[in-house]
Amino acid sequence: MHTKFFRVAGITLQVESDLPLTEATFAPKFKLFEVDGPGDDTILLRHRFQLPPTPHQFGREIYRKSPWLIYSDDHRWTYILETSPDPKEKKIRQLSQVSLDHTRLDIYNSPLVLKAFEKGNAGSLTLAPTDQILLARLLADRSGCYLHSDGMKMDDHGLLFVGHSGAGKSTIATMMQDKAEILCDDRMIVRKWDDEYHIHGNWSHGTLPIVSANSAPLKGIFFLEQAPDNVIQPLANRVEIISLLLGCLIKPMVSKDWWEKMLNLVEDLADRVPCYRLRFDKSGEIYHRLQELLRT
Repeated sequence: MHTKFFRVAGITLQVESDLPLTEATFAPKFKLFEVDGPGDDTILLRHRFQLPPTPHQFGREIYRKSPWLIYSDDHRWTYILETSPDPKEKKIRQLSQVSLDHTRLDIYNSPLVLKAFEKGNAGSLTLAPTDQILLARLLADRSGCYLHSDGMKMDDHGLLFVGHSGAGKSTIATMMQDKAEILCDDRMIVRKWDDEYHIHGNWSHGTLPIVSANSAPLKGIFFLEQAPDNVIQPLANRVEIISLLLGCLIKPMVSKDWWEKMLNLVEDLADRVPCYRLRFDKSGEIYHRLQELLRT
C-alpha cells in the first residue's frame, strides 16, 4: 500500500492507494500541505481502483443532488459519485464506503477515475471533483466551516473578506498580496479552537492560484462592497450578521444534523468576532484603513 499525508485546518488526511503515489499524482499546490506522518486527528482515505459489487440497498437516502447520492445506515455512510446528470447515461464514477464518524473512507474508483489518476496532477485528494464534500462534513464535527471568502494574515492577525463572486474577493487579494500573506482567495476555512476562531488556508483557490497551509487567529470579518471610496463600517445588528454569514456559507452537503451544527457555529461566530461592512476602491487606500483598525 502506498501512502502520503496531508494536513489542513488541523486535520491530517492519510491517503493510501493500491497504485503508486508519485510526486506527479496530485497537483503541485498539495506540496504545501504535505506532512511526514499522521497527526492527532487523522482521517484515512484508501483508494482502490475497481468498483465493488453494489447492493440494492445502501440505507436511508440523506442527500441527492447531481452528481452526488449519499446514504446512511447503522454501520456506515455510502457516497456515490455519478458520471452524468442524464438518467440515461448515469454510471458510477466513484463509490465510497465511509465509517459513521467519517474517520475512514474506502474509496472505490471506476476505470474513468483510474485513467485520470494515471495522468497525474489530480486536483483533489479524494479524486472526486472536489474535496469539499468530505471536508465540510469533517469540519462540521469540529466546530468549523467553509465560507465564500478570501483570507489573509496581516501582522499575525487573520482577516476574512466575505462575499460571493463579483464582490471583490480576488480584487482585494491582488491589491494586498505584497502587503499580507494570502491564505486563499476564494474559499476559506474557519474553525474554532478552544475559545478562539482561526482562519485556515486550503487548496480550493479561485482566480489567484495562491494557497497556504498557514492559519491565523481571526481578528475581523469584512463583508465586501466595491465602491468609489474606502470605508470600514462596524456592524452591530446580530440578525443581519447571521444572515450575511449564512448567505456565504458553502453548503456542499446539506443534512439535518449538518445544518444544526452550522446554525450554532454561525450564531457563535457572529457573537464572538467583530464584523464590518467594507467599501473599497482600487487605489489601495483600504490597506491603511485596515492597519488603523488592527492598531485599535
